[in-house]
Amino acid sequence: MEKTVYIVATDTCYWIACAIDDIKSYEKIYKIKKRSFDKPLAIMVPNFQWLEENTYLNDEQIDFLKDYPHPFTVLCECPAIKALLNFEDDTHFYKNKDVYDKIAFRVAHTPEQKKLLKRVGPIFLTSANKSWHKEKYNYKDIYNDFDEYNHILEYIGKEDLSPEIQSSDIFEFHDDTLEVTYLRKNS
Repeated sequence: MEKTVYIVATDTCYWIACAIDDIKSYEKIYKIKKRSFDKPLAIMVPNFQWLEENTYLNDEQIDFLKDYPHPFTVLCECPAIKALLNFEDDTHFYKNKDVYDKIAFRVAHTPEQKKLLKRVGPIFLTSANKSWHKEKYNYKDIYNDFDEYNHILEYIGKEDLSPEIQSSDIFEFHDDTLEVTYLRKNS
């Protein structure tokens, strides 16, 4: 059986993910986490060029992101992802497509993440913990917490992460400027 849901070590904590065009695995993430469908997932892309080519971020904003000193998640418009979310066929559709006003993006930064994205394309992702529980930094904790789902999970990076690492700053730009509004900012 091919594993289509991934546990990914990131620069903040472990995340659970799937390819952005895999609706069944997308729904599995919500089931595994016991996450409400009124909460959107973020998307990890392979590089800044992907953001430049697929979002409305301008060159100055992309340069700002490249130089940003902390882990970040940036919210912005993305017509390609909106079109994907609006895809429907006779049996598959994104149940919660309407919760995606703007899309939250993270950029891959480790060789393991880049290898996964090269294999499956951009991925939906969210922290690998059950909803309303603390984030996970230890591979064994996640493995034990998701024991009943390990047969469908592929682990990308199995190192222990530091719980001292701060969560990502989450922000969006004001129009075409470098002025940002933070939804979450770590000191």
